Amino acid sequence: MRPLVFDSTPLIYLAKVSVIGFIRNIPEKKFISPGVYREVVIRGKERGESDAFLIEDLIKKGVFEVREVKDRKLLRKLHKSPLHLADIETLALAGELEGTAIMDEKLGRVIADIEGVENRGTIFILFRLLKLGLLDKKGLREKLDEMIEGGWRCSTGLYAVILKELERV
Repeated sequence: MRPLVFDSTPLIYLAKVSVIGFIRNIPEKKFISPGVYREVVIRGKERGESDAFLIEDLIKKGVFEVREVKDRKLLRKLHKSPLHLADIETLALAGELEGTAIMDEKLGRVIADIEGVENRGTIFILFRLLKLGLLDKKGLREKLDEMIEGGWRCSTGLYAVILKELERV
């Protein structure tokens, strides 16, 4: 199984809709980069974001491992892109670990495709939780709607695709 390397946005929104704790039941190893840790936990706690404390607790419990990128080649290459440091580290770490980057940013996913880094988004994680029986169809739809109400960006086209896929499973 390919390890999962989480970027900031999926972590934040999965925490905001109270499903972040279910992540421990996904069998793949789960990683975040130091840049994502700083962005989500350190800065989040400074702003008093409750999701930052939830994510920090999961790190302390070993659900997520914070791992530094060792292979600097892809890291240096990605630094030339317009991506933020946390996004760059997520892609570089996923590439290094031959894992899957879990990120929602469109540009990040385009660059991941160009660099041959497998990538998926937050919705992938919600469907994994459905497949594992940790969410039912109604629960997935509710969590999706909660994420959108909380500021997660989703085009109407993507929303329609998600609902169609939800009907299909």
